[in-house]
Amino acid sequence: MAVRPSETNVISHIRREFIKWIQTIGAGGAQTRVGTGRGRGGSSSTTNVREYINERARGLMEDLVKAYSCNNLGELLRRVNDNITEVKESLKSLGYEELIDSTYITISRLVVGLRNPYMEVLETGIAWDPYWNLPYIPSSSLKGAINSAAQGTPCSRALSPTDEEGNPAEVSPIVVLDSYPVYCPANGGLLTLDIINPHYREGEGAISEPQVNPTPIPFLAISKGVGFRVVVMINRSRLRYKCGGRDVGEYVYMDSKCQGACMVKEISDIVMKALNNGLGAKTALGYGRMIRQKP
Repeated sequence: MAVRPSETNVISHIRREFIKWIQTIGAGGAQTRVGTGRGRGGSSSTTNVREYINERARGLMEDLVKAYSCNNLGELLRRVNDNITEVKESLKSLGYEELIDSTYITISRLVVGLRNPYMEVLETGIAWDPYWNLPYIPSSSLKGAINSAAQGTPCSRALSPTDEEGNPAEVSPIVVLDSYPVYCPANGGLLTLDIINPHYREGEGAISEPQVNPTPIPFLAISKGVGFRVVVMINRSRLRYKCGGRDVGEYVYMDSKCQGACMVKEISDIVMKALNNGLGAKTALGYGRMIRQKP
């Protein structure tokens, strides 16, 4: 069945395909399809099953890369963008203020959620929203990157408020929304196929370097040039209440004595720093870097 982003639920599609693979393996199809040679990692049947599943998973990922061509996604991206706006306006009605609402463009491949349970069939997955049928950046990943960039600054306590003894003191006034793709360059692709290339099979024990057998493992990544909408909200009404209704100015967070600790401009700069440094997996190799789209 062909994958259509606006019609096919990708999570369900992947699991249906996996069931078909298992049925084929049960009927002996994997053995005859892949061959009978004994691999160093175990018996021939074990090796054949592994190779069969890896081959099918790669084909499935290649189908997703083709299906998620930017030219197929215009309406879906518009709908998810409208939903982000609706969520933001709902938070405003509850007293939150907009801190950041910008589109950030990936300037390198982005890998988030390699161990996403929805995509476990592919062995190495990607963060995927089963409702919107799109890859996304979970708010927990985004806030984790921001928190890391804030370490050593007064704003770290705004993201994770603690008391004098380092224990959690209150809920953070900063809310980070899940980030979804809202821009995909014409004739490009939202997804791309990448590989991890381990040289040693798991569980084989020590082998000599001349016996190394690189085994490419494919995985899905977000392509370079894709725009994600990043929305960060703050609730300063609690801050004003905590400080007896006094004017808190441009502060996002104050300590227990209502002394200024973090200002709006500082937290905005930290968010930008976090995204420029990269988020998700493989950041040390240059993955996950993003820059703010010019207005």
